[in-house]
Amino acid sequence: MPPVYAVERCAPAAVRADLERLWDANLTLESHPADKFGWLYAEAPVVPGTVFVLRADGAAVGTAGVGVRRFQLGADAGEAGLLADLAVDKAHRSVGPALALVRAGKAFVDESFALAYGFPNKLAEGVFKRAGYTPLGTIGRYAMPLRHASFATRLDEQALTRVPAAARPALVRAAHTPTVAAIAGRAIDAVQLGRAAPAMLAGLRRLTLAAIPQPTAELDALWAAARGDYAVVAERTRRFVAWRFLPRPERRVWTARARAGGALRAYAVVDLIDGVAHVRDLFGHKDDVIALIDCLPLTLYAAGASSLSMRYLGAGWLTDALVARGLTPRASTRMIAVTAGAACPPAARALITDAAAWHLTDFDEDV
Repeated sequence: MPPVYAVERCAPAAVRADLERLWDANLTLESHPADKFGWLYAEAPVVPGTVFVLRADGAAVGTAGVGVRRFQLGADAGEAGLLADLAVDKAHRSVGPALALVRAGKAFVDESFALAYGFPNKLAEGVFKRAGYTPLGTIGRYAMPLRHASFATRLDEQALTRVPAAARPALVRAAHTPTVAAIAGRAIDAVQLGRAAPAMLAGLRRLTLAAIPQPTAELDALWAAARGDYAVVAERTRRFVAWRFLPRPERRVWTARARAGGALRAYAVVDLIDGVAHVRDLFGHKDDVIALIDCLPLTLYAAGASSLSMRYLGAGWLTDALVARGLTPRASTRMIAVTAGAACPPAARALITDAAAWHLTDFDEDV
């Protein structure tokens, strides 16, 4: 006989062992399941009180969590449910059980929150759509090389077609000669960074940059002062940012402070991993965020980065600034699913499904 499925709404502590087993068996985790449980259900700025468990003949075979974030929604504010940790044991990964689990979660967030959003993987996209979530868009990645010597050997066929046939063999030999590649790479580095220098110097005339290991209380004042520059944005106070981005050896918070008075005007959380500077979050006053973007390439080049990368979905002023400064949009398929809940302020409902109203970075994703 096929199993009888049921979805239970539970207190996380009551099903901790089931959650940790399901996470360990079905998710790619950044930490031990026990550490993840403590981080999410004990240390979060707003501790979730609900988790959903899918049972087959009474046994726990799946789960879906709902994290809690505070949001600025136009001129209003509200809590958001972050759809997280959807995990179903392999033997039970058919559409019916997964759909029942996601629908139960949606009924809860519709009743309890101003909005809900999540980052379903490709296999779960159809389930989220059938459950009633709206696709907001895909979170794009923007990237630019900083050290070109490492790219010299990556001559593809398309690039070679733009070179005269007679010159192609010599070009390939030169690119694979380390000394030649290094010299050429440094020359290209100097040209590219030199083009950005005037904008960087303009920014540094009114801002000072510094790298600190973790966020400070200054973020509270920055959030209060700058959140009005964004339509739909999750709270970025010190408590939320420090909880989301725990200290790591490769992680720095780059701060941009006003030269006059020293007030924090913008910040970027950056992980430097294997030469790639991953901008995990970026927030502040609009003009100062753009000035920080102007300053980051040379600053991170000096710190040893070979390339710069950032994921973002949101306002055109920021995407335009990234592209104008040489960060190339890369193909993206990671869908963001959203829905407005009963507690959503009426004036904010149209914003929830408008991708250009959002400010989404790695900060906003569940981990």
